[in-house]
Amino acid sequence: MTSQRSLWEYLEEGRSKTEFHEHADKERSRKQTFKRLGAGGHWLALLRVARTIGQPFTLNDISVAVWKAHPEAFGMNGYSYPDNHKVHYILYGARGLIAKGILIRVQQGLFRVAEGVDPDALLQTVSAD
Repeated sequence: MTSQRSLWEYLEEGRSKTEFHEHADKERSRKQTFKRLGAGGHWLALLRVARTIGQPFTLNDISVAVWKAHPEAFGMNGYSYPDNHKVHYILYGARGLIAKGILIRVQQGLFRVAEGVDPDALLQTVSAD
């Protein structure tokens, strides 16, 4: 991820102050969405659904399954389709389920739930932090 650029850097590139503020607003909105995903227990819902589908599974498999279970949380805004980006965010990254060892990447594009993972016990651990 790149560091946030300043207004002066935008101006030096020949961009406008308006473009800078639009970009900053989009970044702020994106960060709030990610924060809401983590705080809302979306990862827990995804993990519970992941345990009910065939193992191993693809990103599309889990996206559709979790969307069917929780369309209000995992659907695209304004559309009745699953949002892969929400699922992707929960899986990957430094704080994602793969990095935490909760989901195992079997091979590129294929995942499975780690042995002995109990979503309710994980919730108790997170609540204690």
